[in-house]
Amino acid sequence: MSHKAIHEAALEAFRLRYAGSPVREPDIGSPARVARLDRSGAYLLVPVRDAMGLRAIVQLDADTLALEGFATVGDPTSGFLIGADEALEIAQRSRPQTSGWLEPFLGWRPCRESFDSMRPFWVIKHANGTLFVTQSAELFENLTIGKGG
Repeated sequence: MSHKAIHEAALEAFRLRYAGSPVREPDIGSPARVARLDRSGAYLLVPVRDAMGLRAIVQLDADTLALEGFATVGDPTSGFLIGADEALEIAQRSRPQTSGWLEPFLGWRPCRESFDSMRPFWVIKHANGTLFVTQSAELFENLTIGKGG
């Protein structure tokens, strides 16, 4: 999908869901691709900002751009997602003797460590396995099957 198509789909979703909003000039940010780990497929998380900061997050199907979810952000000073570099640093700091680190990617499946698809975790593979870093900067070696909470 083109960046323009993603931008338009996210903007349309924002305007439909946030009708009557004080946000006059929404800024549609760069999408973050999230791999589904429980089934095939992926989705995009698209931040929507204004002059005050982050206002909403739009979740779109990565293939069709169909709206899958929408969340308003109560505190516009909130961050969107922690970066891959920060997640990798957390993992490397916790396992200093580990080697063979691969580039982190965003992933998600229903689990206790990340019950909300808009809060995916960083999946970080290394020579001895995989680590998961949440958006709260918590590190896990395994994901607990379940709905979370």
